[in-house]
Amino acid sequence: MTGPLDRRTVCAALRAAGVNDRLYSVEGVHEPAAPLPDFHFLRLRAGMWETGLFERGEYAVTARFPASEEAAACHELLRRLLPGE
Repeated sequence: MTGPLDRRTVCAALRAAGVNDRLYSVEGVHEPAAPLPDFHFLRLRAGMWETGLFERGEYAVTARFPASEEAAACHELLRRLLPGE
């Protein structure tokens, strides 16, 4: 993927790749009304972007990035949902 990576670009890339839109939540851009019971997320908490998996009713954060590193957090979400990216 080329160009600046942000939350909107990530959502567009996931849609283009055919990823089920119930499989992920991206704060402020894509929050499905009926997500799957287990889904990947990208959210901003306490000045940090967090990525991880919501599973069994709990958020399991797997990576954190400073708020200024949205692109890195977006890349992490893409890596989890599109192996080989």
